[in-house]
Amino acid sequence: MSESEFEKGLASGEAAASAAGGTPSELSTEGRMYVRTQGFGSTDAELRFLQRCGVKHKAARFPFHEGKGWDLDELIKEREHHESFGMTLDMSSLPIYEHLPNIIYYGKSPERDREIDLVCEMIRTAARAGIDSLRYNTCILPIDRTEPEEGRGGYYHTAFRLDKISKEEQKALTDAGRVTAEMHWERIEYLLERMVPVAEEFKVRVGNSQEDPPTPPGYKGVDKVLNDFEGMKRFIEIQRSPYHGWNFCVGSIAEMLEDSATEVFPFIEYFGSRDTIFLVHYRNLMGERYSFREALPDEGDMDFFQVLKALKGVGYCYGIDPDHVPRTEEDPKGYYQSYAYCFGYINAMIQAVYA
Repeated sequence: MSESEFEKGLASGEAAASAAGGTPSELSTEGRMYVRTQGFGSTDAELRFLQRCGVKHKAARFPFHEGKGWDLDELIKEREHHESFGMTLDMSSLPIYEHLPNIIYYGKSPERDREIDLVCEMIRTAARAGIDSLRYNTCILPIDRTEPEEGRGGYYHTAFRLDKISKEEQKALTDAGRVTAEMHWERIEYLLERMVPVAEEFKVRVGNSQEDPPTPPGYKGVDKVLNDFEGMKRFIEIQRSPYHGWNFCVGSIAEMLEDSATEVFPFIEYFGSRDTIFLVHYRNLMGERYSFREALPDEGDMDFFQVLKALKGVGYCYGIDPDHVPRTEEDPKGYYQSYAYCFGYINAMIQAVYA
């Protein structure tokens, strides 16, 4: 991002955050943000827990069938089961990273063509099942972390300290081999040119994730391309469509920055004002690019009330997810306490910004 463009975005983002508490922005929609989650399955006990936490929107985990993708009856059954608990399904995972490695990981044809055809058919199946939004991932490397670090009350958070990873490990290649930025972009563009028109035809919003964490070029053989503003901007411009956008992880974006407390606002202003944010992962952190630990929403570097006001100011009206919640051995479920805390925090923040 150029300095002038960044400063302009920063000013606009801060103005939106300051103004959003009063008169609704001209960009705001009739809808409003809501708490949701992708972190639970669909057992009765899990859905009752979410009910108790005030959660009415979530993702589902649809069975994947090799060579077929998704089964329409299974998706309808899953949607109806959630609806019986008052839950709406949105932004469930389109399993490109998990099950279809030739599209991005290997970039290998003709296998990737068959896998992209399967992706397009899963989008059609979702639409026929009454599901109008999906998220996916075009990363090559998985989320990378060093050892967990302790936070308040004995919670353990994930962390990433590049200086703790040996030079040998940083140079070690995965099965994907050496993937340059040019190669990575070619694979992403090849997918979008075929997938987005189908999503648009069937009116299913598809949101991609940023790469977590940012790493130096060539780290484990991969040049990541979606871990800075310019890469995110290029991604959106590949296919301009109201059905092409972001699973916008505030935490992953903060990992890209030197001062997330202020520098996150230009990202919200730019992508939010273009209606390309389809889901928000609400994750705070302490630290900066290449060296951070994750944090509870009220203790990190970012003021999450201001972040939510800025999102409201650009008209964002979809889900706010707790993300990468910490764990403690003192919680019999491991993570239920932190999820309950985060759900309550998000519900309170949403009430506050719409007050």
